[in-house]
Amino acid sequence: MMKVCILLLIFPITVMAKTVEASSLLTDQPSQNKTLSIHLTNRSSVEEIDHLQQQLNQETIIRLSLTKQLYSLVSDVIAMKTAMAKMESRLQKCEQLINPAHSTNDDTELKISRIQRDLENLTSDCFNAKLDKDTVVFNAVVTKHGHFERNTPVNIIYDQVLYDTHNAYSNQTGAFTAPIDGLYVFTWSTLVADKKIMNTELLVNGIRKGLGNCNNEANNGYESCSNTVPVLLQAVDEVSIRSTAGNYIYGYERSSFKGWRT
Repeated sequence: MMKVCILLLIFPITVMAKTVEASSLLTDQPSQNKTLSIHLTNRSSVEEIDHLQQQLNQETIIRLSLTKQLYSLVSDVIAMKTAMAKMESRLQKCEQLINPAHSTNDDTELKISRIQRDLENLTSDCFNAKLDKDTVVFNAVVTKHGHFERNTPVNIIYDQVLYDTHNAYSNQTGAFTAPIDGLYVFTWSTLVADKKIMNTELLVNGIRKGLGNCNNEANNGYESCSNTVPVLLQAVDEVSIRSTAGNYIYGYERSSFKGWRT
């Protein structure tokens, strides 16, 4: 009888303990789910903020690029207005000079000479106004026949400069000095007489970047040869043409060296 009473006392306590444990488990489960939901929400918010920050950075870069282009356009417009003002001033001078009344023949000739000079300057200003500040181009030619020792390399001097936007080519040394960085294209043409040769190379800071062959030693008549080489240059790099095996080059502007920045 005593044992039965003890068992009746123990059984409700065991049942209550299991009930409390189950209730605790059921109560903790929503708490864990809530914590996980908060973590996922925070992670999503961070990703959205990062995405918005990237978009903001891209828009800032685009805005800075557009601002830079705008400043460049404004600078170009100011330069064009300055050139136009100079041209208008010269035109006014021309109109003042064209008035032959009460003038002698000497005065008339002097006025005509001034008009011609002003027109030449005006043409030059118009040409330069059309050129972009980054446009680089030159053209130089040989005016006199050149005679050399066949196997002695020499720098070819193109003594007459037909045009040079940045005064970058020297007709004293035969070297072109790059005024700004960029991709340049150089071309040179060589005319040789019969039984003559003029093989050449294009040098950048003394290093060969291109070869030209103009061997006419076994032939009669004249031979014309040309070569084109593109090179990447930095400002102050020097480019020149040198013979590798040559004893003659034809002048009278038939042999030339030219280049431009693309």
